[in-house]
Amino acid sequence: MRIRNRLTRIGLAGLLITSAAACGRQSLPVAALPESPVVATVAGVPIHASQVALQMRHKDRRGALDELVTFEVLARAAASAGTDEPQATEREALRLLKIQRLVQREIEPRLTHDAIDEADVRAVYDRAKSRFVHGRLVETAVLCLFTGARMRPEPRARIEDNARKLKTYLAHRSSYSRVDFEAISKDPIWIERKVSFATVWQEEGQDRPFPKVVGRAIHALAAPGAITDLVGDETGYYIALYLSEKAPSNVSFAAAASEIRQEMYEPWRRQKFLQLALAMAQGHDIEVFPENFPLLTGAD
Repeated sequence: MRIRNRLTRIGLAGLLITSAAACGRQSLPVAALPESPVVATVAGVPIHASQVALQMRHKDRRGALDELVTFEVLARAAASAGTDEPQATEREALRLLKIQRLVQREIEPRLTHDAIDEADVRAVYDRAKSRFVHGRLVETAVLCLFTGARMRPEPRARIEDNARKLKTYLAHRSSYSRVDFEAISKDPIWIERKVSFATVWQEEGQDRPFPKVVGRAIHALAAPGAITDLVGDETGYYIALYLSEKAPSNVSFAAAASEIRQEMYEPWRRQKFLQLALAMAQGHDIEVFPENFPLLTGAD
């Protein structure tokens, strides 16, 4: 398949035909209006600005053109295995039927959950392993005063003083909520004192997303409303409020594979459909005329 004029990719984001059932619900491509400029051709078959403009009623310009190009690409592939076609509207109906059958025969059997390569599933598991294998996770609301390891002594001393003022301020009440902590961070007084706010999940004893000094401090938190002491290191100063927790987990790849396949299926299916459709388009000449795109606004 040759693609001219720097058309870098036929994005089947809309997927004109994703299954035989879905295909059956699609309307036939609209006829071109007289004198409508050509914006693309597929194997010599023109796609006119008026057709794209009408298709744009439910799509953006690129999506509308993609759908029409996709239709013609699959029509070419389907026609190569077919017989002579009748004329006029019967020809278009037969083309659509052939595309439905082509999708049923050549594409749908290769788009099942089991068709996802195990190596791809394993790669997702490895990248997200902390989701499946972790120690006790604690959700906290954290008030932070960041310094960074290279902050000079004088500004660092000011930040430390602000952190101690925050600790004293919090001691005036016996309990706080996430909303309370967030409200403190939005108070102009504490904004000026460089106090910020975040809600995070962190494994106790670990150094992500906050440094290890926070990971160690949350170990003692066990009930909603519990607050750590003021803790700090070269990165800054922190006070964490317990919100909830998750028990330790050790889910193996074998146990997680089915869930991962389910979650990755739709994005994988769209990408695989694109690959298969483009493979069928090999040998079909697709040419786009971007200079005619501005004419789309008045094409309908």
